[in-house]
Amino acid sequence: MCSFTNWGSTSNTLDMTNKFNRIPKQVFLVLFFAFSIKSVSAITATVKGSLPSVVRESSGLDFNGYDSYWTHNDGYGDNRLYRVSATGALQQTITINGAINNDWEDLTHDAQRNYLFIGDFGNNNCVRTNLKIFRIPYPGATTTSVSAQAISFTYSDQSTFSSSWLNFDVESFFHFNGSLYLFSKADGVAVGYTKMYRLPDSPGSYVATLVDSFYTNDRTTSADITADGSAMILMSNSHLHIFKNFTGANFFSGQHTQVNISGAWSQKESLSFVSNNEIYMSDEDNGSGNFVYYLNLSSYIPSSSINAIADINEAKISTFPNPASNQVNFSFDKTYRAVNILFFDIMGNVILNNTFDNTNLVNVDVVAMARGIYFYKIFVDGKQSKVDRLMIE
Repeated sequence: MCSFTNWGSTSNTLDMTNKFNRIPKQVFLVLFFAFSIKSVSAITATVKGSLPSVVRESSGLDFNGYDSYWTHNDGYGDNRLYRVSATGALQQTITINGAINNDWEDLTHDAQRNYLFIGDFGNNNCVRTNLKIFRIPYPGATTTSVSAQAISFTYSDQSTFSSSWLNFDVESFFHFNGSLYLFSKADGVAVGYTKMYRLPDSPGSYVATLVDSFYTNDRTTSADITADGSAMILMSNSHLHIFKNFTGANFFSGQHTQVNISGAWSQKESLSFVSNNEIYMSDEDNGSGNFVYYLNLSSYIPSSSINAIADINEAKISTFPNPASNQVNFSFDKTYRAVNILFFDIMGNVILNNTFDNTNLVNVDVVAMARGIYFYKIFVDGKQSKVDRLMIE
């Protein structure tokens, strides 16, 4: 594992074309092969279902903290988000006002899920001067439309438009410790070299700071980081690049493992962690694909947690009556933005899944449930808060 650290940092504003043109081609190839040594293994993804036909090119995926995901189309001027289930079924559509889909490429959220960020930064020809990330309040279960604020930016190391060094196309990002981290998808002679930029997460106009880089020998199409910040992934159509045991935001200084995605090639462009070692992926419909996939990465990212949310919310919750017969009530210590309650039978099957917005008291009708022992799990604002037993009599 090696990284090219700070080539093109803010202390040197030359275009990447000029930098690498100074390196003889033979030396360039030797350097790339030398730095490409890594641990490589393979894994097979499980197909969970097909995406709805309205999502022709799923290019971003964001786990909403419950049992579903936000996704969007890559372009087409489609300024909508779509919530889909873990098997791809369409559950909700939201119109994003004040946002144009020039080339939406990825989604991410902040740790508290106060905001969802939409990356309008696809830039295949490296000519765009209107790069943006749209920030919206994180959608609730009943949201139908929302207004966006723009984070506009340029790259600190790009001085020409277009650039023959095709490494100013970004298709992946995530939020970490108050900042947005963007990762380039190189093309042409630049293929393989992924740059990492940092941006503020507040609306405004900025210059994205080039902070690090890594030779993945890939065209990076999506990225995500675990909720506890212990591991991150860069994805291409055929590979996962897993980084762990890093310090702070020095992601590329950690242990690197390349995992090949087995099976037929497809245009995989989005991934999202659902736990510290599980991800979902989706691919675009280019004659094949348009599926949702599941991967268990516990062989590469060990974790003691099997919960779908790494963090625990310390919300105080009272449940009454218990035992219950017609209705069970859940009272919270304050009003929360989003509450999700799942009920399981003793075999572990989900029998009820309810989501509530902006509430401190939830009433659930259980009259149709047979007598017996059940379990429930409560997520508050995207974080697991309580797991307990419920008796129906």
